[in-house]
Amino acid sequence: MFKVLWSEQAEIDLENILLYYLEQAGMRVAEAVYTRIRTQVAILETFPERTRSGRATGTREQVIGRLPYIAIVKVTDEALIILNIIHTAKKYPADTKS
Repeated sequence: MFKVLWSEQAEIDLENILLYYLEQAGMRVAEAVYTRIRTQVAILETFPERTRSGRATGTREQVIGRLPYIAIVKVTDEALIILNIIHTAKKYPADTKS
């Protein structure tokens, strides 16, 4: 079993998502979104193979079902680290070409 750890940036991402839903749809929806994201990420503790290869080197991705979000994950020997929670419409990884 892997331990699931959240980076500070992933926590900020989740907070921003929840603030958006709180403002747009209210507390019930924000709580449902929070529960869905946390539950689907927590499943990785037992089933880390549910992730797919990430677009950024060294990462994996967990699609959050029924929501437009992807958890960006780094797998180490001891833990699964949630690096970011991104919206599927966001360009990721950011294009570094000018």
